Amino acid sequence: MIADLVIIALIKTLQRCLRALPEGASLATGRLLGRAGFAILRKRRNIAISNILRAFPEKSRDDAGRIALSCFQKLGTNAIELFLVPFLPPAEVPRRFSLEPQDIVARTLGAGSGVIALTFHFGNWEIMGITSKLLDQPVVALAKPLKKRARLNAFLNSLRESTGLTIIVNANTAKEVMRLLKRKAIVAILGDQREKRSRGVFVDFFGHKVPTSKGTAMIGMKTGCQVVPCYPVRKGFLRYTIMCGEPLVMEREGDIEELIEKNTRKINAFLEDIIRAYPDEWFWVHQRWGRKRKQVGSHSQSFLL
Repeated sequence: MIADLVIIALIKTLQRCLRALPEGASLATGRLLGRAGFAILRKRRNIAISNILRAFPEKSRDDAGRIALSCFQKLGTNAIELFLVPFLPPAEVPRRFSLEPQDIVARTLGAGSGVIALTFHFGNWEIMGITSKLLDQPVVALAKPLKKRARLNAFLNSLRESTGLTIIVNANTAKEVMRLLKRKAIVAILGDQREKRSRGVFVDFFGHKVPTSKGTAMIGMKTGCQVVPCYPVRKGFLRYTIMCGEPLVMEREGDIEELIEKNTRKINAFLEDIIRAYPDEWFWVHQRWGRKRKQVGSHSQSFLL
């Protein structure tokens, strides 16, 4: 509890300092924070480089290192943006953020029906709740709580909710999500978190089978709601175009297990495409493919899922 209070106090102090800085200085602070993380967090740096090489085996280790450094710098910028977004004047929102393309937005998020907004740890996913202000309608998001960090978790959720989100705890929430969809809500679900072996479905991701959550596919199949992939494209400091892709069709006729795998693969394939387009915007520091462990009696290594 004391640690939470100290962290919250530090963030609030940083917020006050950032508000007094010009925008360029805030951006520089975020990049500096990211570079510091890249230098200090050796384990996470190595995970990022290893993940990049796994996804892009044609790249050299130096290329992967440059992508990882840019990723860290953007993660630092993401944090600074999240700290400042509660103080963004309402008149600034439409000047800094937009939803595109308008035709897809109009027949999906803006259609007034229940929609699953499929998001990823991509760009600054933490401030995508600004979509609710652009649409002038609520957006509900699932968020995993920080273990044993109740005060800090509440504070971080307050930052997220300042963008316009309504946060619900992501823990066995399928029934709650379906209830919200029936009430024509927009429900944002992160679609790229690593799932437990016992609960996930193994689906290709950059040519490798990874345990992936069944949740989005199953809810989409059961409700028939549109599953609309959304991701932010960075246009500057606290400036983004939130892109909406064509709805991913969740096929519903056939063997249930085959359908879940097929529909979940569509989610991974979409994510692969945007990562290829913006390789330094994804959250490479996550153990998406599993951990490496030296084999007994051998110098070789294998990935464990």
